[in-house]
Amino acid sequence: MKAASIKHLLGRTLWRLPFPFSAAKFLGSRYSLRCVLFHDVSDRRSSLTDGLGVTLNRKAFEDAIRFLAQHYAPVGLEEVLHPSLLRKSSRQPVLVTFDDAYASVALEAAPICRKHGVPGLFFVNARFLDNRELALDNLVCHVANTFGFDPISTVASDVLKTKITLRSFTQIFGEFLPTLALKARQAFYDGMANAAGGEPQQLAQQAGLYLTSAQLRELASFNFEVGNHTYSHVYGRTLVGADFREEVDRNRSALESVTGNSIRAFSVPYGSSADLPPELARHLHQTGHEAAFLVESLTNTPSTDLGHLYRVRIAAADDADLFSELEIMPRLRSIRDALL
Repeated sequence: MKAASIKHLLGRTLWRLPFPFSAAKFLGSRYSLRCVLFHDVSDRRSSLTDGLGVTLNRKAFEDAIRFLAQHYAPVGLEEVLHPSLLRKSSRQPVLVTFDDAYASVALEAAPICRKHGVPGLFFVNARFLDNRELALDNLVCHVANTFGFDPISTVASDVLKTKITLRSFTQIFGEFLPTLALKARQAFYDGMANAAGGEPQQLAQQAGLYLTSAQLRELASFNFEVGNHTYSHVYGRTLVGADFREEVDRNRSALESVTGNSIRAFSVPYGSSADLPPELARHLHQTGHEAAFLVESLTNTPSTDLGHLYRVRIAAADDADLFSELEIMPRLRSIRDALL
């Protein structure tokens, strides 16, 4: 049996019961707001994203949105910030969010959301609008898929001035990159650009990977709210001093300039609570961000701080696994954390 199937065994079992959502409450009944996360929605494979685990095909995405619309009460950020606005419903509220600046959110995801009456909250990095530059994540992915991991190890060794071997995306994004200050991160980016053998911007433009400013304005004029995701998609734990203005404030101003709307929420790149240190949390509060989102797949309760809202990254293949991802696994993780 596959590891994913074992992980979701309890959820799949409960899903077969007559009242699975009621049965799930025996694992904890205070689970209130569900927040889900998507990134890229596409049926095409790309060296820029293949292996990152951020892409969901169009059918799987629509199946997930249909499931959410059927079993939950989709809400927007306004209802999250002001729960008194929530309409009375037997179904629990769910907030659909997207991270990064992928054009597929406008081209594929948004029409599906509108079709099913589901609002969205889209966290964008302004640096990549109009395909002006390629994000480091996508550049690393392209080099790994095209040339293997050896060039990445070489560049990493040059940046750190010591021998380092990187053999997986988990190592790169979970162990290596979080240790780099912004200056070292830029040096690594420049080395990756050289390893790619060309101008990274051209790769983004050829693939049409990111949103145009016009697409973002159109999204903001419909039932999609735009949020802050840092200017360059960086680890929050590395930000100090003037970095907050460069990555947080600059991005907010740029997005407000493009959309004409206030930016009220922040999504932590890479989703870990380690990347929302107290200094960043204070800066967000002081600059008027009313909510901040993580990706740790835990339960939000009525007492959860709006500055530390949890999201569930959706990757399920069917309704049973979706039920498990949203209703069972967050409860089990919360129980685990309470016992630690």
